[in-house]
Amino acid sequence: MANMKKRKRRLGKSLARRCKEFDKYRTEKAWRNIFVKAGVLKNEHQL
Repeated sequence: MANMKKRKRRLGKSLARRCKEFDKYRTEKAWRNIFVKAGVLKNEHQL
């Protein structure tokens, strides 16, 4: 039983870490899109 609790806790921690990284990536992506639409940054894909 103790191992099961430990495994669940470890899984929760790793998921939380992954979620945090993913959220940071999405935030950066969103800001980039805002600047591209405003014309501040040039989008490389529109060559």
